[in-house]
Amino acid sequence: MSRRSELEKEIGLAKKRIDDAPKDTPHEVMELWIKELDSLSIELNNLYDDDENQFPD
Repeated sequence: MSRRSELEKEIGLAKKRIDDAPKDTPHEVMELWIKELDSLSIELNNLYDDDENQFPD
């Protein structure tokens, strides 16, 4: 599995965890989950795919 696929899967799981969190989830825990989602999103946005970005020599 490519790193892009892994990140997309992890982002999906993180979003689901945040969306499905019980109402009584501590604010600190939600903040950590949101930071994790942000970090994964940034990594995905900055990912460089050699296969997709073939430049002529």
